[in-house]
Amino acid sequence: MSAFNWVEDLSDEIQKAFLEQARERVLPDGAIVYRQGDQVREVFQIVSGEIRQCVFTEDGQEVLFYIYKPGDLVCDSAVDENEPYAATITTRGETRLRVWSTKELRSFRARFPEVESALSVQMSRRLRGAVRLIGELLTQSVASRIASRLLWLHELERGMALSISQADLGLMVGATRQSVNLVLKDMRKHKVIEANYGQILVTNAAGLSSYAAKSHRLGRSA
Repeated sequence: MSAFNWVEDLSDEIQKAFLEQARERVLPDGAIVYRQGDQVREVFQIVSGEIRQCVFTEDGQEVLFYIYKPGDLVCDSAVDENEPYAATITTRGETRLRVWSTKELRSFRARFPEVESALSVQMSRRLRGAVRLIGELLTQSVASRIASRLLWLHELERGMALSISQADLGLMVGATRQSVNLVLKDMRKHKVIEANYGQILVTNAAGLSSYAAKSHRLGRSA
């Protein structure tokens, strides 16, 4: 199960009708789907591959929000907005997509109340994630930010191992790869995670939550 796939919550009949209307598109590794500031014209569901969602600061620093996986829908939250898209999204690896126009999605939302309901739940989840990320960046120490981000990803992935590099985790929390490496080593000593070959498994969510709180307190008192 993917973290941002509201289509799987639809009834079989409506889900079938929606998927049948999609077109398929294959993009190469590193393709820019939307740039920060672009107008959204299409909505996507990942069939295979991944999509990185990030923003760039005025000085060119990248802040990584999320890496979308197969099953996830992307850009659906921007359908009702007339403002430019707030992030840049690029493919990672060759990526196969299902594609709908924003007009098609608006039509389905108008025809089927359960589409509107399912999409609203996903938009709320995305908003909570964005607010949580901003709060972490502004108020927490590096160790606390890393622990909090791993907990959030652990919740989204429903306890599965997280396929994320130390470099990408650093971009998510505003830390260097070296800082992330040191914190992960400390987390392993506390037996709250296991980390091997680009994967991180949260083995003790309650312990990791305590680690985040303790690191936050230590950071504030430093």
